[in-house]
Amino acid sequence: MTKKNRTMHTIDMIFPLLFLLLFCLCALLVVLQGARIYEKTAAGLQENYTVRTAASYLREKVRECGNDSQAAVEEIDGRQVLVLDSDQGGETYSTYIYEEDGSLKELFMKKDDFAGLSGGQELTRLDTFSVERPEEDLLEFTVAADGRQETFWIRLPAHRAQ
Repeated sequence: MTKKNRTMHTIDMIFPLLFLLLFCLCALLVVLQGARIYEKTAAGLQENYTVRTAASYLREKVRECGNDSQAAVEEIDGRQVLVLDSDQGGETYSTYIYEEDGSLKELFMKKDDFAGLSGGQELTRLDTFSVERPEEDLLEFTVAADGRQETFWIRLPAHRAQ
């Protein structure tokens, strides 16, 4: 048996180390790029979530309303307020939907017991809330949050005589 005398060159050690270092650097760059993309996507989803949640909530509440005679747009304490009336057990209850201190709020109480908008439950963060009634059976909403604004319309079902 002969033993081969093999000499070790510097390049034999440096090349694998450089290759490993290059691999680690590429892996780090991929992870940093992925984190940046994730952060942008999460911020975009949060912006969409706030405005879309408010819009979906308002659409659902208005659709629950029986007809156009049960919905009103009023100015209370200097705020535009959507007032939705409902009859439950012979009593008339009102749902007041409004913006206060950067939040969309809802207050539900007997219509006769209304004493002001204090005590409403916070629904979602919102910078702007506007509601108008351009036609008898149409509501126009504008909501804004996080620099994103959405305007939408909801047609109320017509009042049916009973």
